[in-house]
Amino acid sequence: MKNLIGFMTLGAFLILGAWAYAADPAKPGASGGAAGAQEMGAAKTVKGEVLRIEGENYFVKDEAGKEVKLHVNAQTKKEGDIKVGAKVEAQADATGHATSIKAAK
Repeated sequence: MKNLIGFMTLGAFLILGAWAYAADPAKPGASGGAAGAQEMGAAKTVKGEVLRIEGENYFVKDEAGKEVKLHVNAQTKKEGDIKVGAKVEAQADATGHATSIKAAK
């Protein structure tokens, strides 16, 4: 019985801690709404060659030679055959999520 109460107390503290961390106003974008969207910045275009694909993460070498990680999921609009070695053009938000990705010509 004491163990059960101990585990329940620990769980409550973990949940409260996670809630407090998520609601921290000092974190950028934590306030949500329009103010949070402004803090996150605008979309960017990434053009380059796909170096590797690891699950939902596509690693692209951009035109400046920098490796960029793009998160691609079911909500990402995909056009063309996108595989390792392909030249691509992607629209990504400030968090690195690709809203669209297409094979470049």
